[in-house]
Amino acid sequence: MPSQRSRSRTPPQRSERSPYIGRVRACGNCRRRKVKCDGVKPTCSQCIRLPPSELEDQLCEYSDPKLRRTEEQVLKETIKTLEARIRELQISSDASVVKLHSPYQVQKSNSEGFLNPPQDGNVLSPQLLAAFLRHATDLNFFLHTPRFRRAVLLPVDSPGRPCQGLISVVFLLGFSLSERYILKPEESHSHNNILNDGVFASASVSSQEALYLSRAQIDVAGILSSSHPDRIVHGIQAELLLSTYLFRSGCILEGKYHLSAATSIAFGAKLHKIRSLNGDRDILTSAALPWVVSAKDPDTLFPHSVDPISEGERINAFWTVITMSNCWALAADSSPNPILERYMEDIDTPWPMDIEDYEKNLSPDYLDSATVLKLLRGHQPGKTAGKGYSKLALHAQASIFLSRAASIALTYHPNMQSLPATEFATSFLELDSVIDHFIATLKSPISNDSHESILFTTHMIAHLATILLHSKIATMSRTLNSSLNSFPLEASDSGQKRLDAAVAIAELSRKRWSLKRNTGFETSTKIADRNPNPFLGSLWLAVGQVLIEEVDLVRVLSNGTGFTLNVELDSDENSPSEREAELMDKLECVFESAQMSRVYHSPLADYLFHKLQKIHRSRLHNVDDALPN
Repeated sequence: MPSQRSRSRTPPQRSERSPYIGRVRACGNCRRRKVKCDGVKPTCSQCIRLPPSELEDQLCEYSDPKLRRTEEQVLKETIKTLEARIRELQISSDASVVKLHSPYQVQKSNSEGFLNPPQDGNVLSPQLLAAFLRHATDLNFFLHTPRFRRAVLLPVDSPGRPCQGLISVVFLLGFSLSERYILKPEESHSHNNILNDGVFASASVSSQEALYLSRAQIDVAGILSSSHPDRIVHGIQAELLLSTYLFRSGCILEGKYHLSAATSIAFGAKLHKIRSLNGDRDILTSAALPWVVSAKDPDTLFPHSVDPISEGERINAFWTVITMSNCWALAADSSPNPILERYMEDIDTPWPMDIEDYEKNLSPDYLDSATVLKLLRGHQPGKTAGKGYSKLALHAQASIFLSRAASIALTYHPNMQSLPATEFATSFLELDSVIDHFIATLKSPISNDSHESILFTTHMIAHLATILLHSKIATMSRTLNSSLNSFPLEASDSGQKRLDAAVAIAELSRKRWSLKRNTGFETSTKIADRNPNPFLGSLWLAVGQVLIEEVDLVRVLSNGTGFTLNVELDSDENSPSEREAELMDKLECVFESAQMSRVYHSPLADYLFHKLQKIHRSRLHNVDDALPN
């Protein structure tokens, strides 16, 4: 009989246990119930003991150890891909074109409700990218286009590929600007194909665009929280593009939200201090105010080793933000840009160059300080200010004049005191002189240059600044002019200058389209010349209103009512009827240009065009009708 001591040394016997299979190889039912699974096929031991009513899958589903997806999930995703392909073929504008898919491309799982938003393997990506890049400049795209084109077509998760949020917005705009959304000339004059939601397309295309928009909004929200080295610049670009899309869609509040986000990122990252002559001379430093939580050093937000193109993209990002903020503060709120008013003295970033000019090494003298203040004081860009005459720089400068014109015009009110009236007159005349010189030095936009569209828009914004600056003086009554007795401009002078600016815009537009017609534009299949910039609708409305008011005043004069005209007509040159015919000719040109802005689907352009029509019928034909919703 063994002793007690020997029995204590005998190793204890362990009960047999079923082998535990890792979570990856466990069946779907056991993983959902969070119980151990023995991995037996077709049904594991745990599932055999349960009644069928408690099982989601009657047969155990085991995921692929590499993809972590079950066979059922793979089949569902394959069905989604095929359904998307069928819808694509149903809405395709060219049934003779066969689009090939890569049979070996692994499709990533998408959240429920998405119609396969564009990923790198999606065959629509190159087409949507091309549709977007045709109008990239007019849509406030500031990145280096060749580099972006190469990067966006890289495989997913490849180094150097743009942030997914930026890619999603690019494909959203590419889809909205694709040929399926272009109105034929006969359709643009008809309201029959405007659906209840204002979409010029079939319901299937509308729902697909909504899916692109939903995906873009989700992806853009995650850009800044990503670890992408270019998340700041890409985040600004994505927010600007998304706001442009929303403005085009008539979603003004949402557009302002995303534009404000881009502006906050730009100033938060101190892009207004790039290549500053003043260096980092902040008065309120963390040493002086230790309780202040300061923002991150800009150097920590960007890669330290930066090439000239990347630095140029940062500079252009800032000035594009300024340009859009200036234009839409006026178009959406009828007010000057408060951001420009707040930071005007602090902006040191040199004027931007055209993006292709950054391919060369930047000069050590490419520095500046008080950039905006020097512009408003009439200082010409020197050698240290960069190429102040690039297309993007001129565009930004015109928008600054526009915002300042709105700011100065708001300071005037009847019965001003002597000192405020003097300050107003001084600011008015200084800005008027600077704008006149700016317009006189602008290159003509009437050419076959592929980039002349932005120069044409620059001309129009500069003339609009003149209209805005002179509108209050031109329309005020002489009885309210007592506070400005020493003002060197009379109401008739400002009225003539305002009218000249409106006529200049109409003439530029006519010459531009005349050149296009002479070069076979009407019969060509090129669509890049249709400018989808949503701000143009507001511009055409402002110019049209000026011309309509002048036509109305000419008619009042010809009827002998004794009403005082802002514009004095010389009876020796033109009779009132001839003058009216001349103005109506310019107004017709404005209507044609406003109509052209509706070639692409844009509810905002449609609304502004109908509003201009309503003003025309009400003022000149005494017809009062309601605007469409």
